[in-house]
Amino acid sequence: MLTNDQEARVRFAYRVYSTGSTYGSPASTVQAANDLIGKVVEACGQARRIDSRTFSRVATTIITKGN
Repeated sequence: MLTNDQEARVRFAYRVYSTGSTYGSPASTVQAANDLIGKVVEACGQARRIDSRTFSRVATTIITKGN
């Protein structure tokens, strides 16, 4: 189970992944999102595009295993 902050982190990371937009976000938040995106992309392997459900599922697994 994720905290509200962790859920927001996943949503923001997916937004950055899907749109590339980080407008107005603090550098530390963008860096954390990029780190999570890198881990998700690595975990998904050769997938051409990762949909929101897959991204959320994999990111949630990564975050919960990290705690």
